Amino acid sequence: MMKAFKLLALLGFLLTGSFSAYSQTNTGKVYLIRVTGYAGLAVNYHFYIDGKLVCKQKNKSYSVHDLSVGDHTVSITTGGLPTAKKTAPLKITVIEGKTNYVNVVSTEAGYVNKINCQEITRNSAEPLLAKAKVKTNCLAK
Repeated sequence: MMKAFKLLALLGFLLTGSFSAYSQTNTGKVYLIRVTGYAGLAVNYHFYIDGKLVCKQKNKSYSVHDLSVGDHTVSITTGGLPTAKKTAPLKITVIEGKTNYVNVVSTEAGYVNKINCQEITRNSAEPLLAKAKVKTNCLAK
């Protein structure tokens, strides 16, 4: 009887340990921020993470995404033209329990506005987030 009890206790311990190991998800948060001024104000920007469309955002908005730990790439296109090219991918490293902030920056090159992604610090992100609204339904217009 004691042997059976010990065996059941050991089995229960092992099952509990294995379930908790599977329930842990190693993720970090990524904020995608668009507060770009007046150029293309009404045009959706399409955000891609690892080549997959994750959000369409208008100006003065941001979205929050949980990503697995490790290296990822973020790029964007303007939604106005179907032939728009993606920006050069920005490589970010997601660390468990930490937050990354990615901002859209717009620069003028002659008569053309160019957009790019730039990783910024929390201190730089906070004033931008205060001016923007969170977008939760990311793939809707």
